Amino acid sequence: MRELHADRSDADGTHIIVMDLESGEEFRIPVDTMLRELVHPPEPTAADADTPADDTADNDTADTVADDRTAARSLTPREIQARVRAGATVEEIAEATGVTADKIHRFAHPVLLERSRAAELARASHPMGVDGPTPGTLGEIVAECLVLRGGAPQNAVWDAWRTGAGQWVVQVLPTPDSEVSAHWRFTPGSHGGTTDPMDDLAVELTEPDLARAQRRPTVVPTPEPAAAPTREVAADGHEYVTVDADDLTGRQQRRRDQFGEVLDLRYDDDSAIEAPAPHEEHESTGPRHRGKRATPTVPAWEDVLLGVRSHPNE
Repeated sequence: MRELHADRSDADGTHIIVMDLESGEEFRIPVDTMLRELVHPPEPTAADADTPADDTADNDTADTVADDRTAARSLTPREIQARVRAGATVEEIAEATGVTADKIHRFAHPVLLERSRAAELARASHPMGVDGPTPGTLGEIVAECLVLRGGAPQNAVWDAWRTGAGQWVVQVLPTPDSEVSAHWRFTPGSHGGTTDPMDDLAVELTEPDLARAQRRPTVVPTPEPAAAPTREVAADGHEYVTVDADDLTGRQQRRRDQFGEVLDLRYDDDSAIEAPAPHEEHESTGPRHRGKRATPTVPAWEDVLLGVRSHPNE
C-alpha cells in the first residue's frame, strides 16, 4: 500500500492535495462530511451529557471523550500536524498544550513518518559543489567526513522538517548528545535531488579535504630519560660505578658515527691535495764528470713519508 501525505488544499478549499514523497505524484481527496467527521468528531449533545452512566466502563469512556474534547479545544489535529511538520517534537507540543504526549502522538505519528522518509531521501541526494552536484550522495560524504573527524557514522542522527515556505531542511547530529548540528536545504528531484549547506558545519561535513585538515594530531609519547649511574663503595675502599648497558652502548655507537664522519672529512681533505709529479731521471748523452757531484734532487713526499732514499747507491 502506498503512503500518501497531506500537502495543501486547492484554491476553493473543496479538495485536499496529497502527495507521494517517493514518486512526487499528487492526488485529490474531496472534503466531504465523512472526512470532516473523521478529522473533527461531533461534539456530544446536551441529551448525551444528561444521560447517567450505567457502569464503570461508561464512566471511563466519558472521561476519554472529555479529554479528547479538551485536546481538540486546545490544539486541533491539523495544528498539531503543522507544528510537527515544521520541526516540533511531540514532547514540546505536549508541554505547550498541557496534553499528554500519547494523545499528541496519535495525530503526530503520520507526520513523523513523513519527516523520517524525507530525511532518508535527503541522504540519497547529491550535495551541490562548485561544478554542480557531486557524484557521491550526502549520506556517503557525511559518513566519510565523520570518520576523518574521528566520529562514528552509525551514531549520527538524521532528521528533516518542512518550513512554512515549503522548503525541506535536513539536520544531522554527529552524536545523539551533540550540541552542534549541520543543516542543508533539500530539493527533491530526479536522480535523488540536491542539497545545499546552510551553516559552517554542513560545509565541513561535505568537504572531505576540510575534514582531513581538522583531524586531531596524534600525541607522541615523551621518551623516558636514561637512568643515572649509581656509585657503590666496596669494603676495600674502592668505588664502583654502575651504568645502564643499553645507554652505554648507544653512546658508544654515537661516538663511532661521529668519529667516522671526522675520518671521512680528513680523507677528503688529503685527497684534494695534488701529489707532485714523480721525479724522472733523464739519461745524459754527454760524458759524465766523475770529479764533480751532481746537484742533489729533492725527494718526493712519499719517499719522505715512508723513509725511502732517493738514491739507493749512496
